[in-house]
Amino acid sequence: MTTTHQIKISIAASLVLSVCFIALLIYPLLKEIEKESTEILSQRAAFAALETKTDNLEKFKLFAENNKLNLEKVENVFLESDMPVDFIDFLEKIARDCQVSFKVSSLTKQTDKEIWPAFLVQLSSLSSFSNFSRFLEKLGSGNYLIEVQTLTVRRLSEAEAKSPQFEGWSVGDVQAEFSFKVYTK
Repeated sequence: MTTTHQIKISIAASLVLSVCFIALLIYPLLKEIEKESTEILSQRAAFAALETKTDNLEKFKLFAENNKLNLEKVENVFLESDMPVDFIDFLEKIARDCQVSFKVSSLTKQTDKEIWPAFLVQLSSLSSFSNFSRFLEKLGSGNYLIEVQTLTVRRLSEAEAKSPQFEGWSVGDVQAEFSFKVYTK
């Protein structure tokens, strides 16, 4: 064997050993580094998301503390679903204040197809138009969240005013039938 041949064999052996060294030691090490880097990046993203949630929670706590009275008012606009008696008392009080005669025709609880549960209330009333207007205004500005569904108002005719059914009422007074939802907790 000549020296050139020995040099070529040495170079080839060195190359094979180098490739084996790279394939067996360095490549798995690089793969492990890549895997760890990916894991670190995902943990960094999770940490950033957690930090954002913590910041939002702190902002919400500050908002809730600064708006405590308003949040309590919002909580109070919903009628207690098991205590509609308070609402009936509220209706009676404003009817007395506004001199409106009223009768609750129906009070039914509705929970299907609604975002919030509610009571559907149907009333019929009799009063002067100005008193009825004040009644509606007080009803709308009361402590309950109300959505008017239907409203029908008509004047009493002369014949109706003379009938025993409307005794004490006069021509020009109004009879109203309306229904509305009162949202509950």
